[in-house]
Amino acid sequence: MRIISIIAALAMTAFAASSCGILGGAAAGTTGAATATNVSTGSTNGQAAGAALKALYAQYKADGNKLNMTNLTNIVNLTTLANNVQGLKGMSNKTDFYKEFATGLVMGSNNLVTQNNSNSIMNGLQNLVNNVDLSGLQSKTENAAAKGAAALENATTIANSVSSILNILK
Repeated sequence: MRIISIIAALAMTAFAASSCGILGGAAAGTTGAATATNVSTGSTNGQAAGAALKALYAQYKADGNKLNMTNLTNIVNLTTLANNVQGLKGMSNKTDFYKEFATGLVMGSNNLVTQNNSNSIMNGLQNLVNNVDLSGLQSKTENAAAKGAAALENATTIANSVSSILNILK
């Protein structure tokens, strides 16, 4: 009897997944599994980016509305943000990845990002990933952890871009 219940539950789960488009309904040229993976990645990346934004915002407020680019915690959070927004590069707001990223961003930020400010935040993140060189953040994080803080060439550009996003969260 227990085996029949398990099989029925699995069948219902498979039916629900296929009817919700998780297993099917992919865009032309992709498989359903690839679409589900991209959507899942979008949500996961959005949640991590949202958590990093929340941490950056808390420190930004504590520092008097300034983004301290010598604070290692800020650099680590900026690196987390940079790593997780890479999937937005060149994406339009009509893609499943973009939509799932935005949903994950709200969840990861614990509703600091809201429906009211999400469009502005997503535009700011797209501007950040498409127009600012974030490649130095990873090496700065690794170098700072190993041998003390090193200067980041475009720290001002990064700080200004991220600060403009954080200002939306007020």
